[in-house]
Amino acid sequence: MNLNFEVPLILLKSALVCAAKNDIRFYLNGVAIDQGHIVATDGHRLFYTELCDLDSDMQQVIIPREAIEYLAKKATGIKDLKKMVIVNLQGSNGKLTVQGTDIVENFQTINGKFPEWQRIIPKADGSEYKGEYPTFNWQYLVDFQKIAKALGDKCKVPQVKVTPTVGPSNAVHIDFVDTEFKARGVLMPLRA
Repeated sequence: MNLNFEVPLILLKSALVCAAKNDIRFYLNGVAIDQGHIVATDGHRLFYTELCDLDSDMQQVIIPREAIEYLAKKATGIKDLKKMVIVNLQGSNGKLTVQGTDIVENFQTINGKFPEWQRIIPKADGSEYKGEYPTFNWQYLVDFQKIAKALGDKCKVPQVKVTPTVGPSNAVHIDFVDTEFKARGVLMPLRA
C-alpha cells in the first residue's frame, strides 16, 4: 500500500483525546483514517470528522498514538494548528510531515482492523427524547470541551452539546457548537 494524503494537525490532535492508551485491543491505540474520516475511540467515547479531500474508498490506516504525540510535541511552537500534516505510506512504513516545516515523525502503521465505528453512532437524533437524563464520566465531558477549544471554539468555556437519544443507558451525541472544524462525538453513559 502506497498512500499520500493530508490531514489538519488539529484534527489528529483532537482525535487523539479519544484514542485508547495501552488498550489490549491494540487497534484502538491510534487514530484511524477510515472511509474518508478521521476516527478515534477508547470504547467509551468516539471522535469522528469527515475529510472532504480524502477518498472514502481509500484503504483503512491506523496511525499509532505515539507517532501523533511525538509529532505534536515537536510542533509545539506552531501557532497555526490548521497546518496540514502530510501522511506518506510505503507499505506499513509511514511518515508524518508538518507541511512547510522540517518536523517529521516516522511510524509503523498498526496492523489491525479498526472497528465498524459507524455502528455505535446513535441513529436517533434526540429530538423525541423524553426521560431520565444519563450520567457520565465528567472527565470525558471535560475532554470534549478541550476538543471544542482545539477546534476553534472561542468561548471562555467551550460549548459542547450533549444530546440523549433513546434512554439513560444509550450512547449520546456530542456536538461542538461553535468551532471552525465540523466534528462530532459519541459518549457512552455510566452504567447503573
